[in-house]
Amino acid sequence: MSNASAPAVGVGVAGAEGIARRLYSAHRPRLLAIARHNCGNSDDAEEALHDAFVLFIDHFDPTGEAPPLPWLTLTLKRRCWAIYGQRRRHARPAGHAVERYRRRDERDRTPEDLFEATSEAAKFGEVLRRLKPEERRALALFCHGYTYSEICAITDWSYSKVNRLLANGRARLRAQTGG
Repeated sequence: MSNASAPAVGVGVAGAEGIARRLYSAHRPRLLAIARHNCGNSDDAEEALHDAFVLFIDHFDPTGEAPPLPWLTLTLKRRCWAIYGQRRRHARPAGHAVERYRRRDERDRTPEDLFEATSEAAKFGEVLRRLKPEERRALALFCHGYTYSEICAITDWSYSKVNRLLANGRARLRAQTGG
């Protein structure tokens, strides 16, 4: 009976390391994009990716029936969520319950200021809806911190298509907003 948390005797860590090397070289951009999406920033994403590969080498059973990429992806997401949760717990302010959830710049605003800001946001949302769906997707990924190469890996678009979509989307936003 093999233990699911440790590699089987005979295959050992070398088998898991070989699989990890292949997965790293073939899927790193996609896994890093997943980690960025789930962690919120690049530094935490790199840490989570490193931790996931260490856990993969230590605990994946190459002789078992679990497919390696989904196993690694799930482990990566769990590490991201743990890191994100730790960051949120340590960064949470201990102020009043109501004030804690209001942004600082909203505390001193009048209702008229908030109405104007909401109106501007609605206008910008309408401008975004006028973009082509692929332009919106490319711009959204770029705004979330993904590089051109990572957007290519996520969407299966060519580098030139990503470049074109971002350039066209920016140009259309500038033309429609007057900026």
